Amino acid sequence: MPLPLDVKSVVPIPVPLGVPIGRKACLTRTIVQVPAEQQSLTAEFVEAMRAFLNDPAIKDAYRGLPSDFTRDRCLTFPRICVALLKEHARPAQTRLLHLFQDGKFVIGGKCPTASAFYQARAKVLAEFFHEWTRRAVQFFYANFPRESLVTTWRGRRLWAVDCSTIILPDTPETRSFYSIQTNQIPDSETVCGLASFAYDVLNEMPTSACLEKVQAEKNLLFKHHFKHFTPDTIVIYDRGYADYAVVAMHVMRGVDFVIRFPTSSTYTEVEDFVKSNENDRIVTLHATSHYNRQVKEGVYPAQVQVRLVKVVLPTGEIEVLMTSLLDHKKYTISDLKCLYGKRWGVETGFDRFKHQLEVECFSSGKVNNIKQDFHAAVFLQVLETIMSKAQDWLIRAKSIQDELKHVYHVNKSGAYAMLSKHLAGLFLMDDAAMLAHVAAYQEEIQMLKSPFRPRRHEPRERLTPTRRLNYRLYHEKRR
Repeated sequence: MPLPLDVKSVVPIPVPLGVPIGRKACLTRTIVQVPAEQQSLTAEFVEAMRAFLNDPAIKDAYRGLPSDFTRDRCLTFPRICVALLKEHARPAQTRLLHLFQDGKFVIGGKCPTASAFYQARAKVLAEFFHEWTRRAVQFFYANFPRESLVTTWRGRRLWAVDCSTIILPDTPETRSFYSIQTNQIPDSETVCGLASFAYDVLNEMPTSACLEKVQAEKNLLFKHHFKHFTPDTIVIYDRGYADYAVVAMHVMRGVDFVIRFPTSSTYTEVEDFVKSNENDRIVTLHATSHYNRQVKEGVYPAQVQVRLVKVVLPTGEIEVLMTSLLDHKKYTISDLKCLYGKRWGVETGFDRFKHQLEVECFSSGKVNNIKQDFHAAVFLQVLETIMSKAQDWLIRAKSIQDELKHVYHVNKSGAYAMLSKHLAGLFLMDDAAMLAHVAAYQEEIQMLKSPFRPRRHEPRERLTPTRRLNYRLYHEKRR
């Protein structure tokens, strides 16, 4: 869980007025009303997402064939898309029953069958959910700053980029499209994909995501994420991205970064810095021979100027951070250490993605359906963050105002469960019902509070693909 935000470095918010019931506001229900402006902004966001979902042009762009969704069927394009969002890990028939019960629009007195669900979902391109997510993120950054609901660090966004292996269903189609990993145990093949996130660590949501074959992490960075970076973004990376191409691309595009570099078997400039007594140095990093051709073709410069700093961990271990933030006075070593510490937010995001949203419990072995499930889960993660944002700020501010021992925030696991209950009302009913569901959801998540507990460190266990599969099949469901 990420550490509490530094209230001095983030955008200030008005402290709400609340009427606590009982002596301990953190343990009992507190009546905290979202300001009308913030509540209307949340409703405005949902309305924009509804308009995208119900736009005939969008349906035409993201259906498999021109003849799809042309007849008056029970499972329309908007309904099947919402069904794909709801209760991801449940059986198809259960998902449909709950969706139609929540929506109160049972057509002809009966719910569609699971077979009808699978036939209808085959007509929807997975790219729809990818674009839906992009529109949601775009709306958030364009509109939520006016109510001071976008958390920044000194006026800048903090994004972390990282990858995680996703275990996929083992079918002939997935074997040909994704990667197969093995170990020393006979017949231990596991079909895997590599998920990559660009993750806003302060606002706790993925801003860009993809699922492809297992490959070099920088390939997914250049192909999917880099186009979303802006000059007001600081991007944070782990050692998997310690590469000249990554550094040079950021410098060329004017996007600031912080990367943890290995202290040995690395660049000469880094090794010399590690051996020196300096803690902070600006160096000229030269392209390795591996990039001679790209340098000659003008793809990358022959050298770039970067800054190296040493960071001492509580264990005494020394880490080296490379950054484009060259101003020693504006960005101190302590600032850079704090920035790199924020990178853990993307790890927490992946943990929620895999365990709370259960993304690895895919409902089909077809590649398009796997991509649907993946990007639908990403959209759900973004949707929850944006819809809970106003209430989350109020809960945090109320904790500070009441001088509680811990700063509280919205419990993500419970929020996902509550949001699933309201999906039909948010996207498939009329405007009045949508507003009622927005208000009901914000009231419900007031009870879903969890404290930030700083300086907690759990040991990270490394699992082989076989052990990960065994854990997912036999242990994860028992928690």
